[in-house]
Amino acid sequence: MRWLLLFLVLDSVAIFTLIDCMTRNADQFAGGPEDKQAWTRWLWIAVATAWFGVGYGIVLGYYWAVVKRNTLRN
Repeated sequence: MRWLLLFLVLDSVAIFTLIDCMTRNADQFAGGPEDKQAWTRWLWIAVATAWFGVGYGIVLGYYWAVVKRNTLRN
């Protein structure tokens, strides 16, 4: 049970980022729907690899490419 809890805690950031990506409109991505689809695939990889640290790099890339870009536009 402790391992499952540890896995969920380590994966929570990647899971919330994946949910954020899925709920954003395609026009918020630089490349449109194709870019959204690509980021969704990458974030699935981030969820699978976040428990040992690799997925956090993908999450940071998503933050700078999508989230930061949209906050600067407003």
